[in-house]
Amino acid sequence: MVANERWHLRRILKDPELKAERLARIEELEDEVFEKACGILNGALDFYQVTHDQKEPPPEWVAEYGQEGAKQRLAVAKAGWLPQSVAPNAFKLAAQVRIGVLKGRQWNHQQVTQNLNVKLVLPTPTTAEHPGPTTYETRELET
Repeated sequence: MVANERWHLRRILKDPELKAERLARIEELEDEVFEKACGILNGALDFYQVTHDQKEPPPEWVAEYGQEGAKQRLAVAKAGWLPQSVAPNAFKLAAQVRIGVLKGRQWNHQQVTQNLNVKLVLPTPTTAEHPGPTTYETRELET
């Protein structure tokens, strides 16, 4: 990489406006992936509304999601009847993605709201107006 290219890349990465745009885009992508994962999990958890050999989706699903969406939801819900060893990997992946996004958001929230416990240490005052800490005389006692 040429030095000029590195300088240009460094300038792009340090620009606060471009950084804010990148973070906003990352947040949009995160929201999209999170919604997809929740949709998959939601569809899989609707397995109790269908039978394992059902051919047509319930009418409520057709009314809510349309014919094509209801068929997709039926396929996901039917896969919810399968044992874990045979079920699609997407169920486990969706659960992991959902948990990861939630933990990441929680961590980010903690970083933003974390209070710092800071003690201000000032130099020792040396003027007559501020003589410094009080010093007490020390006495030795005989017992």
